[in-house]
Formats: sequence, structure tokens, C-alpha cells
Amino acid sequence: MIESTEISRLEIEMLRILSESAEPVGSRMLKRELEKRGIFLNERTVRYHLQLLELRGLVTGHERRGRTITDYGLAELSRALVSKKVGFVITRFLSMAYSVTYDYAADSGMVVTNVSIVDKSFYDKILRIVNDLHLANLLLAPYIKVLDEDEEYQNIVVPEGKIGLFTICDLTVDGVLIRSGIPLFFKYGGLVQVVNGKPLRFINMISYEGTTISPLELFIRSNQTSVLNVVKIGSGVLPVGMREIVAEARERTQKIISTLKEKGWGGVLTLGFPNEPVLGVPVSLDRFGLCMVGGLALAAALLESGAKIETFASYCLVPIEDMKRI
Repeated sequence: MIESTEISRLEIEMLRILSESAEPVGSRMLKRELEKRGIFLNERTVRYHLQLLELRGLVTGHERRGRTITDYGLAELSRALVSKKVGFVITRFLSMAYSVTYDYAADSGMVVTNVSIVDKSFYDKILRIVNDLHLANLLLAPYIKVLDEDEEYQNIVVPEGKIGLFTICDLTVDGVLIRSGIPLFFKYGGLVQVVNGKPLRFINMISYEGTTISPLELFIRSNQTSVLNVVKIGSGVLPVGMREIVAEARERTQKIISTLKEKGWGGVLTLGFPNEPVLGVPVSLDRFGLCMVGGLALAAALLESGAKIETFASYCLVPIEDMKRI
């Protein structure tokens, strides 16, 4: 048996699917189940990873019937789930933010993207809503990438009848700040009430410290936003992330945010002052708050418009050169 190594997210999900089935699972069914969990691969790639898991003794094959998880695989799955559960979201967010290499002066480098899978019939509506959000300063970044059905990119294969939509995640701005030497702390993901175009207060929030699920993704999937109302009448509920930054870095932070805004970036609701609450939420001593509309605001607006959509937050890193500027 090959010595155990760190199990990736893909391998964890594959093992979880196998562990939930009493019968052998084939690559085609495994592909469909992975799609439900936000992992889009073709069958050939699924078979390749199954072979690797079998070589490591984590699964066993049953000829054409498929594969089942072994006792060793169950033990490794249990260990991986325990080790990855504690602080999963905040750890993953920090890891992705630190991986950002985007240089706003050169407009190049790696950015964090969210991925949405949408029915192809909504393509024209997507473009309209993107433009509306951009004009309302609710679109984080003026870039998108669209994949047609059966297209493959970054190990994502778009299912038939669907399109894949990449939008820039707010973690990209965090990464830009971090690369500039600005220390920040992820605090909350929540819902902010907006009245007559003015953000008033958080009406619900979840701490990043205590969850294994992206808070904004959770709020959006449970239909608690009204982004389109904010666009149309200036009042509604937005998905917003709050960070804290040390007081000494406020001037540098403001300068970077202003430069990004000049380049078409948006979504910053509030840049607070040291030791003063932001949108009704207190901040830690000698820090100020930064509140940004989540990069998932577009996905929320599409969901509100009736689109059939599956959205996955902070999904992957891509070169901004591969995206289209609005």
C-alpha cells in the first residue's frame, strides 16, 4: 500500500460519494455527483483520479460495475474531514488571498474567481445584469469569463445546456492589499440593508471563524438578498463581507481602493475610521472596518431574476488576462 499523503478537496469529495453508496459507483455517476458539489470534470479525468485512489489503496475496483471505498479509505476520509473542518473557510480564504498575484498597475496576474453554472437560455440576461450592476457600482470588478457548454477550462467541464460564468471574488482585493503589506482580518459575511442608495446596517451576519461554509454563499442560496431591488429602486439587501485592518494602514488602503475604482472596480460600501463601528458593527481596538459587496452579488441577482443557477464561492485562481473586460 502506498504511503498516505495529504488528501485534496477533489479526492475528499470522491471518497465521500463512494462512502455514501452501498453499491459500486462508476465514473459516469461519480461525474454527476461531483457536479452537484461544484466540481466539473469529464469522465476521463474522473477515471484518472479513481485510478490514483485505487493505487493508494483508498478504493477498490469491481470490474465494470465501478468502485467502492475501502476500510483504509474510510479511515483516511474521516481523518481528512476532521483536519479540514476546523477553520476551513477562513483558512481557505487566507490561502487564496495570499495566492493572488494581480498587479493593478499592469492589469495582469492571478485573481480569485467565483464560478456559476447557469442555463444557457439566460445568457442575454446575464449580460444585461452585469451591465446594470456595473453602472450601480455593485459589481466588484469589470471582468467576466463565460464558457459555453462542453467547453473545458481549469478542470471545469460545462454540462450540456449550460454555460459557465466566472466572476472575480472579493478575495482578490484582499490579496492586493496583502501584497501591498496591509494586514487584514476576515470578520463577517452578512446582509446589509440599503435604503435610497445608502447602506444602513448589517441585518444578519455569520463570523468567518465559526463556519465551514462561505457565509455569503449560504445567504444567497437561501434567497435572502434583493440585489436587483437595490439596482432598480435604490433599496434592498446586499451580500457584504466585512474585514478589519490595522489603523496605521488606513491611508494606504484608501489609496489602493481609490486606484482600483479609477480602473473600473467597485463594490466598496464603507471604509470606516479607526475604533468606529461600520454599518452598526463595532471593530476591534486600533482597527477600522472595510465592507465590500461580495463578488457573488451577480449570482444573487441572477437567482433573483429566476435563473436556474449553481454558484460556488472562491472556486479557483485564474489569470485576469483570460477574462473579458466589460
